[in-house]
Amino acid sequence: MIAQGNAISHGARAIEYSMEKDKARLVKVNGLPENIEPLAMWSRMMQHQHQCMKDRYNPKPITLNALRFEISPAKEESAGWTMKDWQDLADEFITVLDGIDKRPGKSDCRFRPTNIKNSQYVVSLHTDSKSGIPHLHIVANRIDNTGKTNDAHYIGERAVHTANIINKKRGWVQSAQRRNENIRQISEDCFTILKAMPKFDWTTYCQMLSAKGYDIKLTKDDKGVVKGYAIRKGNSIYKSSILGKSRKLMLSKIKATWAELHASDKQTPVQSKEADAQTRVHINKEMMPQSKPSIHHYSITVDGEQFEVDIPDMVKSVFTEELRNSEEANQTNVLKVATLLFAGYLDAATSMSSSCGGGGSPGDGWGKDKNEDERNWAIRCAKMTKWLCKPIKRGRSR
Repeated sequence: MIAQGNAISHGARAIEYSMEKDKARLVKVNGLPENIEPLAMWSRMMQHQHQCMKDRYNPKPITLNALRFEISPAKEESAGWTMKDWQDLADEFITVLDGIDKRPGKSDCRFRPTNIKNSQYVVSLHTDSKSGIPHLHIVANRIDNTGKTNDAHYIGERAVHTANIINKKRGWVQSAQRRNENIRQISEDCFTILKAMPKFDWTTYCQMLSAKGYDIKLTKDDKGVVKGYAIRKGNSIYKSSILGKSRKLMLSKIKATWAELHASDKQTPVQSKEADAQTRVHINKEMMPQSKPSIHHYSITVDGEQFEVDIPDMVKSVFTEELRNSEEANQTNVLKVATLLFAGYLDAATSMSSSCGGGGSPGDGWGKDKNEDERNWAIRCAKMTKWLCKPIKRGRSR
């Protein structure tokens, strides 16, 4: 089992995603009614925070107002589980997490333990669309029911340590071992794909990885040049810099690695045109799905939180056209605001718009219509972005 944890500022979006993603199932709630909408749950959490902090002087108000955890046992570890089994795992995870009061591996680094068990929280069950691996999402209030703040120092390390304690107790594979196995498997598949490619290009590389069940995230600059990539397996993301022996799969080495794998091909005798043609189509058809629209990946950091967003090439073209003649100075941030709006990260988009000199909010009714296609939704996001990022005129008092 592996686990992730972090403090976030977009609790409303996290609860909505947790409960309304396709085929999501509610596992349990704590301190909240079960029969209300996700945003109503978040509203109650915020109301509790305001009540607890109303009469207390607080020079640094909480901006990261929720804790989010993702818990993913291996597929074989959760085979045949009932909803009761998932509830038990959630309870066990929270109990163990609340008992950790020092940084794993550093006994001299101590902190206040969390009190998630006595906080408002929501637990839901998702199933990864590609790997089929079920996993839990937990979103908890930063303020517990006694009015105290749940400490978030090293919360990611605490989540990993909690998973390792449970793994040892249940006889499951430790997260470090699972991670090493995943890195080895991904590396082997990448080398196999490179060997099968008649020439290296990112589109084919991404398509063949996708056919293997992986998600590949390309990082590009404003000119569309690839500057880095990472591969997602199940619920874990692995940077290219840790893949392959001697880091041969990282961005700066991958083309040389492809050439090295094909060096022996150049030394073979010249084949007939027919044989050469057969060699070129030797690539497994199952690994070469029909061409898909180009995808642009963005890693956007807002208020210390990183958002990984993919948008189709058509949407990028709409943004480029609609925002081309805008008067905003920072075009890069304007594009990021539009991208966040398109992906549904409303709080993050609103926050980033202030860095462009703008302000305001789309309002409670903003969102994609049920039957709206992506192009119309992209156009509306671009127009809303221009409004959000329009500099506020500030008068000078005399």
